[in-house]
Amino acid sequence: MKSIEGYNIEYDFSQFKKVADLIYFEGPLLSHYVSSKGDDYLFYWVDRDDSDNRWLVLRVSLANLQKYIGKKITLRELIDNPNDGYLYSVDVNNDICYHHIRLIQPSALPEEYLPEHDSYYAFEPIPAEGAEEMMTYELTIPYKERSRFEELLSKVGIPVSALKKVVSTAAVF
Repeated sequence: MKSIEGYNIEYDFSQFKKVADLIYFEGPLLSHYVSSKGDDYLFYWVDRDDSDNRWLVLRVSLANLQKYIGKKITLRELIDNPNDGYLYSVDVNNDICYHHIRLIQPSALPEEYLPEHDSYYAFEPIPAEGAEEMMTYELTIPYKERSRFEELLSKVGIPVSALKKVVSTAAVF
């Protein structure tokens, strides 16, 4: 695997819960996880050797995750500009043990680890088993259209009270 400059740290990723595989081809390549504190993270597969798979892990805001899924920003933009200003390089062995965890700057990444500049989302999320309740649905309804929206929901048999939240971004999952 490629060498990456960064700081060795201890961090417990084992308590994270998978929400969905966002890109999957013969195994997950990009997955959405949620920490025990409710923070959203992306795990992006970048490399492997005989014993480990290497993942780049970055915390993302729900708004940026939705922009990515909604094809408004690229995966490259998320990686180049992580929420915290840094990301993690994590090696995971076959027993799902997280080790060789490094705190790294995006500028320290080998070019081979970076997605293309036009890496807009082009897939369908695959929910993790048992994570359906963690899936987020958000929808923008202009205030002046609220009564028409409520009428539509009523026609399809969905009570307005069933909606958990309405926010100002487009539906993504």
